[in-house]
Amino acid sequence: MAIQHLAIIALLGFATSVLGGIVGIGGAVILIPAFLVVPPLLGQPPLDMYTISGITSVQVLASSALGAVLHSRRGAFDRRLVVAVGVPLMAASFIGAALSGMVSARALETFFGVMAIVGAVLMLLRRQDSEATEYRLHYGRAIAVAVPVGLFGGMVGMAGGFLLSPLLVTVVGVPLRVTIGSTLGIVIIGAAAAAVGKAVAGMIEPVATVAAIVGALPGMWLGVRISHRLHVGHLRWILALIIAAIGIGMLVRVMS
Repeated sequence: MAIQHLAIIALLGFATSVLGGIVGIGGAVILIPAFLVVPPLLGQPPLDMYTISGITSVQVLASSALGAVLHSRRGAFDRRLVVAVGVPLMAASFIGAALSGMVSARALETFFGVMAIVGAVLMLLRRQDSEATEYRLHYGRAIAVAVPVGLFGGMVGMAGGFLLSPLLVTVVGVPLRVTIGSTLGIVIIGAAAAAVGKAVAGMIEPVATVAAIVGALPGMWLGVRISHRLHVGHLRWILALIIAAIGIGMLVRVMS
């Protein structure tokens, strides 16, 4: 792989990880389209989906782990929430994958897109912006959010993690800063399983993956620093707009 191609991969890893550090999105939902679209626009050969899926699984694991540690050091991470959401989410994802033939991927992707837009609107309507990180965790609500996201995510073949943030804030009542840091911890669970699976299947291209990680780690470090310098109200707007854009993008893809 040419040095120019590796440089583009590293830059994309950096850019998506900055965003991930700011708002707590693992990055695959943005990184995969970026890897598909950007290299050809810059005169480089396109990456195939097998290579992309291998790169993103390892990069998201590495960058999310760093992001979770950095947010934890600033008091914006809850291990209880990670376990309460991550474990049922993973279990439901496996069940959803097994049931994936029962519902069309098109219908499920439409559902995800609509839910993303609804979640973004709910976040924009929320007016209680607070820098507090202490709260009471309602385990029942956390599980009730995790199971359907994991189930439908497994059916359509995507993590669905981008839906967690608005649901954790609006339904479970988790402070936004804790949601951002803890969501990265939840992403680690799924990314670790995906990375092991890709490695066993021989789908990880080592040189390209290293390039992505080299770009992603400083990007995540910078993103976390930016996140904690921004007012929580600004973070709410940024996160809501990103999630809405993802939802709109999914609906456009379905309709086309």
